[in-house]
Amino acid sequence: MATIPRRVAILGGARIPFARANTAYVDQGNLEMMSAAMKALVDRFALKGQKIGEVSAGAVIKHSRDWNLARESTQSAGLDPHTPGLDMQRACGTSLEATIDIGNKIALGQIDAGIAGGTDSISDAPIAHHGIPWPARK
Repeated sequence: MATIPRRVAILGGARIPFARANTAYVDQGNLEMMSAAMKALVDRFALKGQKIGEVSAGAVIKHSRDWNLARESTQSAGLDPHTPGLDMQRACGTSLEATIDIGNKIALGQIDAGIAGGTDSISDAPIAHHGIPWPARK
């Protein structure tokens, strides 16, 4: 049985300004930056307390503390707690992939509306250093 995909439209957006590394957002992590943009979107479109079909978002460079970034941002922004959050991670394309994901789900009738987004900060990049191999070699 063939079905015709529903039309999809982007109705608006919100973002925080770009800034150079180690400047304006040096003390902010991915969660704080994504939550600020999502809260601005929630406020702009009067979505506080509303249940949205899904939030799909993420970041490329993430700390282990960001393991549930989309869900945490959804909660921080003031959406209904039952709004699902899907975390994504794709080099140089996280927010685009999230937007495609939400658009596809709307087109297929799985959800009526969604929010897509992404964030990254090299000011707070999780850099690991091996140091001396264990056990220490002589």
